[in-house]
Amino acid sequence: MTSVASPSLRPAPAWLPTLLAAGLAVILTAVWTVNDWAALRLLRLPDNDDMMRLAEIRDWIGGQSLNDLMQYRLGPPGGAPMHWSRLADAVPAGIVLMLTPRLGTHAAELAAVVASPALLFFLYLLLAGRIADIVGGGRVTPVAIILAALAFPTISLFIPGRIDHHALQIVLLFALVAGLVRAPSGAVGAAMGVLAALSLAIGLEAAPELIAVMVALGWCWMGGERRENARAAGFGVGLLATTGFMLSFLHPDAWPRAWCDGFTAASTSATLALGAGWVALGVMGARLQSYRSRLIAAAAVGGAIALSASQTSLVCIAGPYDALHPFLKQAWMANVAEARGLFFDQNSPGIVVAFGMLSAIGTVVAAIDAVRTRDRSRIALAMVLGISLVAAVAQVRVTYILAGMATVPIALRIAALDPATQALRRLRWWALGAGMVWYLVGSVVDTGLGQSEKAARRVYADCIRAAPFMAVGRQPTGTLMAPINDGAYFIGLTPHHVVAAPYHRNNAGNLASYRFFLATPERAQAIARQWAVDYVAVCPGDLRERNIEALRTGSLIDALQRGGTPDWLVPIATGGSLRAFRVRPPQRLSKGAGHA
Repeated sequence: MTSVASPSLRPAPAWLPTLLAAGLAVILTAVWTVNDWAALRLLRLPDNDDMMRLAEIRDWIGGQSLNDLMQYRLGPPGGAPMHWSRLADAVPAGIVLMLTPRLGTHAAELAAVVASPALLFFLYLLLAGRIADIVGGGRVTPVAIILAALAFPTISLFIPGRIDHHALQIVLLFALVAGLVRAPSGAVGAAMGVLAALSLAIGLEAAPELIAVMVALGWCWMGGERRENARAAGFGVGLLATTGFMLSFLHPDAWPRAWCDGFTAASTSATLALGAGWVALGVMGARLQSYRSRLIAAAAVGGAIALSASQTSLVCIAGPYDALHPFLKQAWMANVAEARGLFFDQNSPGIVVAFGMLSAIGTVVAAIDAVRTRDRSRIALAMVLGISLVAAVAQVRVTYILAGMATVPIALRIAALDPATQALRRLRWWALGAGMVWYLVGSVVDTGLGQSEKAARRVYADCIRAAPFMAVGRQPTGTLMAPINDGAYFIGLTPHHVVAAPYHRNNAGNLASYRFFLATPERAQAIARQWAVDYVAVCPGDLRERNIEALRTGSLIDALQRGGTPDWLVPIATGGSLRAFRVRPPQRLSKGAGHA
């Protein structure tokens, strides 16, 4: 493969990438842990998904079965089905089980929420270096590892406490791309198929990047090489075998056909059709000598897959949230920042800079290098980055993987410059490729423009401190009504049953939360009785999105956030900005209850 690294730079020793990745993972994890220790030590994790993951792990360790993915403390009586996978629970759960006899449960959980993302961070850095090594040679590897360690927003998913599945998805996708750019073989294809199947089972958030990898894999197959036929067939076999294994042993008890949001009937049918299609391409490839014949075969196989999907997986075309209640689509999902487009739908220009610049620069550099060198591995990498950047226009969450991947072509550019004679140019590329630089620039932009979004994030961060939630948790166990964004913290930090949390399959509970808080205090009291609510809690910034502002007039949440308290609620001291209340038993309410 073509390498443009400067001949004045010697290849790094074989042990250096591992040592460098380990050192950066340990140092940065230690710094992040110290910085967030006040929250971490109480197991108040950075994101609501992390809190829910911790609850899921506790339930699994506590006896809930491998295939039972219900969250019994969420939603209506009986619980709500989750779209997650035990695959992402395995490492942190294993750490907790191993350390609990020696350290106790709390210390073991604390170790798990720090060590699990640190281990994945180490693997991510190693894989970034490996991709750079394959594409550009060993001289590039240290540069790629360092840039990957600075790649915001990717690295934000590896900080202590981030035990949700996104970090695992990043590692799986990087391993897939490492397989894509290396020399093809049947074994490499099979490994890639296994990785793709695992990624799809864990969640569909990485589907755009998976599609990009498969497009690049198909382009490689079009070249007509025998080894590419073997890799295509191996990819299909790995995809089929792993999906079949998971259907046999990891089949969730909840198997809804209305959703295509993870390991479901619809997504699995499409995955099996894809696997069969890749096997067919690999087998037919040996007899297809011309580019035209391969193109016809690819079109025929693609048509067959599309026909199969139209019969079994049509719900997937509508997207993962099609079964969501229409009101929740408008009031809630439309305001989820990571599900919005990168360039046009964000409330803050600083977010566009912080999340988009590294991805855009790396993609452009990759495209230029691919055209200039015509090297197959660089072309494949550029295809993955380019398709992913297009997907990021629709959903900003794509940049969580894309930004880290985009550092590789920039590392190639830096390594191609002689440090003795082109030091200034190298420094400029270092600055352009360091994602944390763009994060700081974006922060400065938002501060300078006085963005209300940034102020709202500070208000929310202050509200979800551990102590106020734990104060509510010390109340007798009951059912709690809170706005969607607060629910997972109550599940992770208290023993209460929570009506609503930001998980789309919980249609009934989430809709009840909006109806409750946007109702008049009198109507909200009736809803509280219907749902047997014992506690109510709100943060100052809850339900202030622009598209529901008109619904707040005269509502319970407006009254609570203004400091009012209906006489059917009894305040609970929390010691923070979180306002929490106990619901009075009906027999103790006076007639004509009004505002205090």
